[in-house]
Amino acid sequence: MKKLFIVLLKIIFVLIVLAGLGYYAVNALMTSFVREKGEVLVPDLQGKTLTDCLDALSQAKLAMIKEDEEYNQDVPSGVVIRQFPAAGTNVKEGKTIRITVSRGGEIVYVPGLIGETIRSATILLRASGLVLGEVTKKASVKYEEGVVLQQDPAASSTVEKETTVNVVVSNGAPTNGDVLMFDWIGKLGVIAKQWAIDNNYEVSVIEQKTNLADPGVVFKQKPNSDEKLTQNSKIIFYIGDSKSVFEQKEQTVTYTLPSTGENKRVRLVLVDDTGEKDIFNGVRKPGSVISVPVKTQGKAEVKVFINNVSIETIELESK
Repeated sequence: MKKLFIVLLKIIFVLIVLAGLGYYAVNALMTSFVREKGEVLVPDLQGKTLTDCLDALSQAKLAMIKEDEEYNQDVPSGVVIRQFPAAGTNVKEGKTIRITVSRGGEIVYVPGLIGETIRSATILLRASGLVLGEVTKKASVKYEEGVVLQQDPAASSTVEKETTVNVVVSNGAPTNGDVLMFDWIGKLGVIAKQWAIDNNYEVSVIEQKTNLADPGVVFKQKPNSDEKLTQNSKIIFYIGDSKSVFEQKEQTVTYTLPSTGENKRVRLVLVDDTGEKDIFNGVRKPGSVISVPVKTQGKAEVKVFINNVSIETIELESK
């Protein structure tokens, strides 16, 4: 028994010696291999496109990995902002250089301000990363004093963050004797026509097929509401003849959130021949799949916003 134990100890000792020799042999081989690699200077990649970076690194026998992307209004999209190791650093051939690339200026959507008070409009703009610009006042019979009548850029348009949005605010009804056009959209055409006749205006009524209003209801007018009228003004009311006969396509909009990060607010805006409308607006977890059934008319697309930032546009099938 004692002899067997001694034999086992000898075997273990031999194995340990062999393992040590193997480790040192491999280590010496790898060290020799690394030493054989030459040292090169890291080229300056800042301000270069990815194609230019690959060319420069290829000549220096270096590799590249895109580590991150950031919004930067001063650097065009696809151009390198930072690199590591820094330019001029001595590294071994084959070293991987990590870069951060610009996504350009952060794009946000403009909130709808018309019908909001100037105070509410200011809060909405701040929440969207935008700035209230020039505020002008105009008399209005449609909106009471202090309410936004017009905005530029228009609602739902996409602009860079911190863009200035100019507004026109109601100054209340005119006090200088001017007569402004009423807003007859959504009201019966016969009543609108009678109002024009009673006020001695030349008036025409045009019936058209539309899906914007019920039969006999005004869906468009000239002049527009709050435009100044004179005794020579000619008024035209466009009213619905019958329900729209335009074909609509039923389909489903599907969007999958990135599987990493935190909860995000997602807004989906459908744009087709009838205009723009929100079809989804809510907070969802990473990796969530959002499916929304929609009816579209003509050419259609869906704008995707995540945390108020325009991400992409999805084109839909159309008839």
